[in-house]
Amino acid sequence: MNMNKANLIIVLLFTAMTTWATPTLSAEIPEAKPDKGLIMFYRLSKLSGKAISFSVDHADGAIGTLTSGAVLYKYFEPGPQTFYSQVISRASLTVNVEAGKTHFLRVDSKMGLAVARPKFVLVSNSKARSEIAKLK
Repeated sequence: MNMNKANLIIVLLFTAMTTWATPTLSAEIPEAKPDKGLIMFYRLSKLSGKAISFSVDHADGAIGTLTSGAVLYKYFEPGPQTFYSQVISRASLTVNVEAGKTHFLRVDSKMGLAVARPKFVLVSNSKARSEIAKLK
Protein backbone atom coordinates (compact mmCIF):
# COMPACT_ATOMS: atom_id res chain seq x y z
CA MET A 1 0.00 0.00 0.00
CA ASN A 2 2.81 2.44 0.85
CA MET A 3 4.49 1.70 -2.49
CA ASN A 4 1.31 2.69 -4.37
CA LYS A 5 1.11 5.99 -2.47
CA ALA A 6 4.77 6.70 -3.19
CA ASN A 7 4.27 6.00 -6.90
CA LEU A 8 1.19 8.24 -6.98
CA ILE A 9 3.11 11.09 -5.33
CA ILE A 10 5.96 10.73 -7.84
CA VAL A 11 3.54 10.80 -10.79
CA LEU A 12 1.73 13.87 -9.39
CA LEU A 13 5.01 15.72 -8.78
CA PHE A 14 6.27 14.90 -12.27
CA THR A 15 3.00 16.09 -13.82
CA ALA A 16 3.07 19.33 -11.83
CA MET A 17 6.69 20.04 -12.75
CA THR A 18 6.23 19.45 -16.48
CA THR A 19 3.06 21.56 -16.54
CA TRP A 20 4.78 24.38 -14.65
CA ALA A 21 7.73 24.44 -17.08
CA THR A 22 5.56 24.99 -20.17
CA PRO A 23 5.53 28.61 -21.46
CA THR A 24 1.99 29.96 -21.64
CA LEU A 25 2.35 32.77 -24.15
CA SER A 26 3.24 32.69 -27.81
CA ALA A 27 6.63 34.01 -28.89
CA GLU A 28 5.39 35.42 -32.21
CA ILE A 29 6.63 38.93 -33.03
CA PRO A 30 3.99 41.14 -34.69
CA GLU A 31 4.79 43.87 -37.20
CA ALA A 32 5.21 47.46 -36.03
CA LYS A 33 2.53 49.94 -37.17
CA PRO A 34 3.70 52.85 -39.34
CA ASP A 35 2.39 55.50 -36.92
CA LYS A 36 3.28 53.77 -33.62
CA GLY A 37 6.23 52.02 -32.07
CA LEU A 38 6.05 48.41 -30.89
CA ILE A 39 7.58 47.42 -27.56
CA MET A 40 8.24 43.72 -27.01
CA PHE A 41 8.77 42.67 -23.37
CA TYR A 42 10.13 39.20 -22.70
CA ARG A 43 11.77 36.99 -20.10
CA LEU A 44 14.11 34.15 -20.83
CA SER A 45 13.11 30.72 -19.59
CA LYS A 46 15.58 29.94 -16.82
CA LEU A 47 15.43 27.67 -13.81
CA SER A 48 16.45 30.48 -11.45
CA GLY A 49 13.50 32.79 -10.98
CA LYS A 50 11.09 30.29 -12.57
CA ALA A 51 8.41 30.78 -9.90
CA ILE A 52 8.70 34.58 -9.95
CA SER A 53 6.53 36.88 -12.05
CA PHE A 54 6.91 40.61 -12.62
CA SER A 55 4.23 43.13 -13.51
CA VAL A 56 5.17 45.50 -16.32
CA ASP A 57 3.64 48.96 -15.96
CA HIS A 58 3.45 52.29 -17.78
CA ALA A 59 2.02 55.70 -16.88
CA ASP A 60 -1.15 54.74 -18.81
CA GLY A 61 -1.61 51.59 -16.69
CA ALA A 62 -0.60 47.97 -16.38
CA ILE A 63 0.77 46.27 -19.50
CA GLY A 64 0.80 42.72 -18.15
CA THR A 65 2.64 40.14 -16.10
CA LEU A 66 5.82 38.41 -17.25
CA THR A 67 6.55 34.90 -16.08
CA SER A 68 9.63 32.92 -17.01
CA GLY A 69 9.65 32.33 -20.78
CA ALA A 70 6.78 34.73 -21.51
CA VAL A 71 6.38 37.50 -24.09
CA LEU A 72 4.19 40.63 -23.98
CA TYR A 73 3.84 43.44 -26.47
CA LYS A 74 2.06 46.76 -26.85
CA TYR A 75 2.01 49.65 -29.35
CA PHE A 76 2.95 53.14 -28.13
CA GLU A 77 2.95 56.69 -29.45
CA PRO A 78 6.37 57.92 -30.60
CA GLY A 79 8.48 59.73 -28.01
CA PRO A 80 9.95 58.92 -24.60
CA GLN A 81 8.02 56.18 -22.77
CA THR A 82 8.96 54.91 -19.32
CA PHE A 83 8.27 51.33 -18.27
CA TYR A 84 8.60 50.08 -14.72
CA SER A 85 8.10 47.21 -12.34
CA GLN A 86 8.10 47.39 -8.57
CA VAL A 87 8.79 44.61 -6.12
CA ILE A 88 10.62 46.23 -3.20
CA SER A 89 12.28 49.01 -5.15
CA ARG A 90 11.21 50.38 -8.51
CA ALA A 91 13.10 49.31 -11.64
CA SER A 92 12.46 51.41 -14.73
CA LEU A 93 13.73 52.15 -18.20
CA THR A 94 12.83 54.99 -20.58
CA VAL A 95 12.81 54.21 -24.30
CA ASN A 96 12.60 56.79 -27.08
CA VAL A 97 9.89 55.02 -29.08
CA GLU A 98 10.09 55.51 -32.84
CA ALA A 99 7.12 55.11 -35.18
CA GLY A 100 7.33 51.99 -37.33
CA LYS A 101 10.10 50.47 -35.21
CA THR A 102 10.14 47.51 -32.82
CA HIS A 103 12.01 47.91 -29.53
CA PHE A 104 12.89 44.90 -27.37
CA LEU A 105 13.02 44.99 -23.56
CA ARG A 106 14.18 41.89 -21.76
CA VAL A 107 13.18 41.70 -18.10
CA ASP A 108 15.85 39.85 -16.15
CA SER A 109 15.50 38.49 -12.65
CA LYS A 110 18.15 39.92 -10.33
CA MET A 111 18.35 37.93 -7.11
CA GLY A 112 18.51 39.95 -3.89
CA LEU A 113 18.81 38.86 -0.29
CA ALA A 114 15.13 38.03 0.25
CA VAL A 115 13.42 38.42 -3.13
CA ALA A 116 14.18 38.71 -6.83
CA ARG A 117 14.02 42.11 -8.45
CA PRO A 118 13.34 42.95 -12.08
CA LYS A 119 15.95 44.55 -14.31
CA PHE A 120 15.00 46.03 -17.70
CA VAL A 121 17.54 45.56 -20.49
CA LEU A 122 17.21 47.18 -23.94
CA VAL A 123 18.29 44.45 -26.37
CA SER A 124 19.34 44.71 -30.03
CA ASN A 125 16.89 43.54 -32.67
CA SER A 126 18.96 40.54 -33.81
CA LYS A 127 19.79 39.33 -30.29
CA ALA A 128 16.19 39.70 -29.07
CA ARG A 129 14.75 37.86 -32.09
CA SER A 130 17.21 35.02 -31.50
CA GLU A 131 16.33 34.80 -27.79
CA ILE A 132 12.56 35.00 -28.42
CA ALA A 133 12.78 32.29 -31.10
CA LYS A 134 14.12 29.90 -28.44
CA LEU A 135 10.99 30.52 -26.32
CA LYS A 136 8.70 28.87 -28.90
